[in-house]
Amino acid sequence: MRFIILLAFFMSSFLYAQEMRDSFNTGDNEIDQYLTDVNVYGKAQYDFFKRNLAIKFGIDIRDVDRYVHKEKFPPADVYYACALSSVSHKNVDDVLALYKDKNGWGAVAKELGIKPGSKEFHRLKLKSMSGIGKIKSRNMENFRGNSKNKK
Repeated sequence: MRFIILLAFFMSSFLYAQEMRDSFNTGDNEIDQYLTDVNVYGKAQYDFFKRNLAIKFGIDIRDVDRYVHKEKFPPADVYYACALSSVSHKNVDDVLALYKDKNGWGAVAKELGIKPGSKEFHRLKLKSMSGIGKIKSRNMENFRGNSKNKK
């Protein structure tokens, strides 16, 4: 019995550590939580995810594949880079290169001239949290292990 409890504790701490690793450091807790959800969705339904990015931000699907598979960016980082790109009018490649040199998305936004509370910040928040398509909302419960089927 003791072994089972220790094993359960060990596994839950591992899963918690995995969740903590996906901290996005945007400077806004609401956006950080949303990006965590986007990451779950992007990993679980990658084909839908990249099509949604193409529709929402006009990014080429091959670029999404390159960022996620070759350059090893988590899906939510690619998503947020696209949102920052659309608000700042910078290329997604440039935004991701800047992200590699900075300490979190909040620092990248400031570097791009998007200050907390500014008009641009509110546009970014609206743009980044406006969803990535109806597919996400219909399937999100499957990603979280919820067995309820809504029709």
